[in-house]
Amino acid sequence: MPAARYGATIAVMAPVPRPWLDWAIAAVLTAIGIAMTLDPANGDGTIVDTLVIGAVTLPVIWRRRAPLVAAAALAAGTVVSGIPTFDQLRCGVAIPAALLILFSVAARRPRDPALGALGLILAGMVVLLFTDPQLDAGAAFILPLCAGVWWMGRLVRSRNLVAAELAERSQLLARTREDHARLAVEGDRAIIAADVELAAQRPLRAMVALADARPEPARETFASIERQGRESLNEMRQMLGALRSDERDTTPQPTLADLETLLARARRSGTAVELTASGERRPLPAGIELAAYRVVQHALEALPGTVHVGLHYVTGALELEIRGPLAEGSAAEAALAAARERVTAHGGSFSREHGAGQACVLRSRLPAVAAGG
Repeated sequence: MPAARYGATIAVMAPVPRPWLDWAIAAVLTAIGIAMTLDPANGDGTIVDTLVIGAVTLPVIWRRRAPLVAAAALAAGTVVSGIPTFDQLRCGVAIPAALLILFSVAARRPRDPALGALGLILAGMVVLLFTDPQLDAGAAFILPLCAGVWWMGRLVRSRNLVAAELAERSQLLARTREDHARLAVEGDRAIIAADVELAAQRPLRAMVALADARPEPARETFASIERQGRESLNEMRQMLGALRSDERDTTPQPTLADLETLLARARRSGTAVELTASGERRPLPAGIELAAYRVVQHALEALPGTVHVGLHYVTGALELEIRGPLAEGSAAEAALAAARERVTAHGGSFSREHGAGQACVLRSRLPAVAAGG
């Protein structure tokens, strides 16, 4: 992976900078440095010692946002703070500041700029060794200490590079899995399309065979043709609905046998519902049962309050009469439009009338030849 891409990934993975923390560290170091210069036990300090202490503590503010600038400022600060007397006490805060900046620049910048920052800070530490009264030849360990902290920062950067590469590979694998899943869905839809074609061919061939053979009276023949045609349409609607959906729904479709459950839910939500049925209850095609269930469901959405639902099984059809006060607003109109579409899709009729008072009367007729009849 190119270094530029690594850097971009690390910038994303790195913790969000907290400027207040750097300001707090700089303030604490400055306060400690001022206290050291004002302490009589540390020798005969002057006001100059106190004024220049910020030159070696304030660069910490930029250690994460601009570590190269912070390194250059600290190196310059060690020189500037030593110029007045070449005997300024500041090692107690200058060394911690240098170590913080070194670690930040090594962990956040490429090798060459990080090496440049290391050289600047080592030069500043050399100046500090010769201008701070508390440091002697034995304090030369500061230089390898700075190099060690810089190397720790490089190790952290290396770890971040590896983590960035692993993260990118994980994202690539996730995208690959999504592509495979999308291909699988497309394959399923192609299979469903083939099923739709077969579902259309079977009843059409049967209808042609019936029309050619005519083994029974014409009325019964055409009734059989109508029944098979409607069953074929219902199958095709279900399959096309699955093709339009992003997810395959394998739950059973509701029928009129589930109507009481629907009405019980409506009663629990505060709608008073009464159900009456007339005629001989008989099995109907699944598409008709589902359409009747949905018509009642949509009607309950549009008619809050007291609702009367009537199911009437008549010869060759199922009639629904639903009465109740019509709610105001676009939601109720949308529910009635959906109910109308359900009925007309099966070749039925749907009407909406005004009853007594503010009641609304919905009448639906679904052509329903008994299943297997």
